[in-house]
Amino acid sequence: MKTWQYLNNQFLSITYRNYKKMLKLSNYHDAYLYSMMTQNPGDPDWAMLYNRYHPFHQEYVTAYNIWKARTGSRQGETLNLVQLLQLLIAKVNKWEALIQAVDGFEKGTPNYRSLFSKGFKIFNSGAKATRVAAVNTLSEGLTPFALTTPAIAAVKVLVDDFYTLLEEARDTQEGAKGGTKLDSAEVEAKRKAVAVEQYRDLGFLINKGAEMPAHIAPFFELNVLRKHNQVLFTGSLDANETEAILIHTFVADDEINLKLNGSGQAAFYLADTPGGTNSTAITVAGGAKQKHSLSEFGITEWGTHRYLTGVNTGGTAVHFEIELL
Repeated sequence: MKTWQYLNNQFLSITYRNYKKMLKLSNYHDAYLYSMMTQNPGDPDWAMLYNRYHPFHQEYVTAYNIWKARTGSRQGETLNLVQLLQLLIAKVNKWEALIQAVDGFEKGTPNYRSLFSKGFKIFNSGAKATRVAAVNTLSEGLTPFALTTPAIAAVKVLVDDFYTLLEEARDTQEGAKGGTKLDSAEVEAKRKAVAVEQYRDLGFLINKGAEMPAHIAPFFELNVLRKHNQVLFTGSLDANETEAILIHTFVADDEINLKLNGSGQAAFYLADTPGGTNSTAITVAGGAKQKHSLSEFGITEWGTHRYLTGVNTGGTAVHFEIELL
């Protein structure tokens, strides 16, 4: 039997595998509960809801930030290993030239073939672990010759040094992966916890205001909760006009495309009131299309700064296109 829709926790299902969406929902809900508590001190329900929800929100934000930072670290370490492997074929060519310069190790000799029995492809393609292992195999192959031939011993030092760099990069990467798994489990547990708390708050609000259900919707960020929310906004700004363009909950690493048609320029703000300008401005010149990070607005209260404002700072009308990425 299909689950009754009212028993489906939308906060849980909609944010499945989407920690950023849960962060937006939680930022908004926490900020709205706080505003209700401070603006209506005579109603104890708002303080109860905020004080019950806020600790779950804080724990989720902490877990999310740790997970996000570790994910970035893992990407950086992976890039480091990739960069080293991109250098590997050049290193092998250098090592091979030094080896061939030693009497008795010319190309085609038994000594040479014993060192490069699988050719060069094993260094240049295939799994990362296989390519790293190939460097170690070369080092081991050089070992008996290094004991009696100083020139080969010098090559072995070069090979060993590079193998050490590869191993360190791989170990750091694997450590980052392991940490990311632990952090993912933690942020997933906190995601579920805040989703359950929002669902619990929804039930409380229905009980409190069932006669006026429209009053319940503002407690939740429906623009984010809905699966198919609008992402493209267009319009015009007359000369010296200020316009409230859209309302949406963002986080710092969200991105936005700003395009302006016309000969003037416009400034955009992310404010805490419709038409407000209390943030750092992002200025776009006519004829330009620019991608920006929302962090450029210089705000910290993402639960309340939800109103994108456009201000025409020139004397001619302009047309804007805004895409939420």
